[in-house]
Amino acid sequence: MAEQARNGPDPRWGQEGRDRKAEAILATLEMHCRRDLTHGLWLDVGCGSGGVAATLSAHVEKVVGVDPEPWKRWQTLCDGRPNLVFHAGSYRDLAIFLAPESVDVVVCNQVYEHVDDPAALLQAIKQVMKPGGICYFAGPNLLWPIEPHVFWPFVHWLPRRFAQHWMRRLGSCQADDFDAWSWSYWGLTRLFRRVGYQYAGAVHARVLAGAKAVDAAKFLRMAAWVPRGFVMALTPMAPSFVFVLTKPTT
Repeated sequence: MAEQARNGPDPRWGQEGRDRKAEAILATLEMHCRRDLTHGLWLDVGCGSGGVAATLSAHVEKVVGVDPEPWKRWQTLCDGRPNLVFHAGSYRDLAIFLAPESVDVVVCNQVYEHVDDPAALLQAIKQVMKPGGICYFAGPNLLWPIEPHVFWPFVHWLPRRFAQHWMRRLGSCQADDFDAWSWSYWGLTRLFRRVGYQYAGAVHARVLAGAKAVDAAKFLRMAAWVPRGFVMALTPMAPSFVFVLTKPTT
């Protein structure tokens, strides 16, 4: 059962496209892992109002969504979905909701840039993952010139207060929404190694806007025809990253 909601029905970025996002996550994991991941427990960290978790619940055994704030939509999404549960709490609370080494698959989608300590986020996820468990980890690239949350060029390369000041001076109402801290490809991959994950590079350096024109699975199958070396060479400059991380078995 969803916890009592204090918040509105949706985050400021809306609910549209959450089903396509979930389908793209499933297609990416299916293509990369080449094993059945539908059985067992899935965790959606930073699930927001729950659209991705709800769509996943139609395809997998059980889904737990965790977000810092409860959302009114949670209760509606849980109705008729006995395998879907939501909890209000931060990533630091995962051990409260989930037993150690109990989660088969973790979705951490567009979350790392919003937390105070990405290393602690990855440690908390690793603690609840089973050995051999999978984490779908996606987020923006610091080196991409357009900041993807406020859609301003270069502002994420500037000192934050300076950037917000000039956004306000130029009439932007988005300055207070500018709360994301992106990392580069190299910074993220160093972080994965330090925390102790295994990864095989970025699976798809892609913008899921492409999935709006075609179905997500078809989009990913088309991307698979692009030479891997070409994709990997361009990955550090991509707008966003998708990594599939694995918790070592030993």
